[in-house]
Amino acid sequence: MARSDVPVLELAGLSRSFVSREGVFRRRERIVRAVDGVDLAVAPGETVGLVGESGCGKSTLARMAIGLLPPSAGTVRLGGLDPWDGGAAERKRLPRLAQMIFQDPYSSLNPRLPVGWTVAEGLRAAGGFSAGQRRERVAELLAQVGLAPEHARRFPHQFSGGQRQRVAIARALALSPELIVCDEPVSALDVSVQAQVINLLADLKARHGLAYLFISHDLAVVGHLSDRVAVMYLGRIVELAPAAALYARAAHPYTRALLAAVPGLDPGRRRPAGLAGETPSPAAVPTGCAFHPRCDQVQPRCAEQSPALTEIAPGHFARCLRLT
Repeated sequence: MARSDVPVLELAGLSRSFVSREGVFRRRERIVRAVDGVDLAVAPGETVGLVGESGCGKSTLARMAIGLLPPSAGTVRLGGLDPWDGGAAERKRLPRLAQMIFQDPYSSLNPRLPVGWTVAEGLRAAGGFSAGQRRERVAELLAQVGLAPEHARRFPHQFSGGQRQRVAIARALALSPELIVCDEPVSALDVSVQAQVINLLADLKARHGLAYLFISHDLAVVGHLSDRVAVMYLGRIVELAPAAALYARAAHPYTRALLAAVPGLDPGRRRPAGLAGETPSPAAVPTGCAFHPRCDQVQPRCAEQSPALTEIAPGHFARCLRLT
């Protein structure tokens, strides 16, 4: 399938807010900015990793990127198409542009249906496929992810966690999309199984020319698969760079702290200090630089000035006052 030069995914000024209601007798409403002004693009055939601590807004961004959740502000474009600026005919094109692999491979599959029916669900919704063609396509997809055609008759509870995630990957491939959004696709799996699924995703990317938005809190996993890596903190991108440059020369203190937390094999190697304190609530984001209460290089102005995402080297962007 030929790929154009148009980004398969383009996010511009993307934001999403929620209303948090607190209290029992005297209810208070607070605005939670889960995603705050994100600009990000994924080129055809590219893998962009998105990393950050739990609660930083990664999954919210993923659901907006795939058209499952409307943004409060900004735009999403999938292959040049805005999911929220068109009629039913336009939205019907979305499944052929982008699909999603969810974190939990059990809850994302219908336990009452055989997996062959689940994998073929997109084919039935798209139309134009006979029952025989759907069976052939399901068998082909299961083979591509390392399962046997007879597995199509089994139910999700008859598979291991890794096998269930393979079924979810087969379902995502059914309509030959250009982009797959992977939302923590291996975090619920054993480490040995994680490696198998990551290698499978890499093989499928090479075979089909896929683009991935790969979301994880694990920098080691992301680094194995990604061409570029975006680091997210409290709803904002704080660093964006080619994977090799980010791992070799991380610029933002938050990125360096995340890298310091990656387990190493050398017990004698001195490692820098990790993150201090807890992540602030997205309903009470600190003023100025949101990271300043936890930063080991904080300056007085960091509590007052909000830094912009600035290009500090070709293709390498960071959001830090020390670098401007």
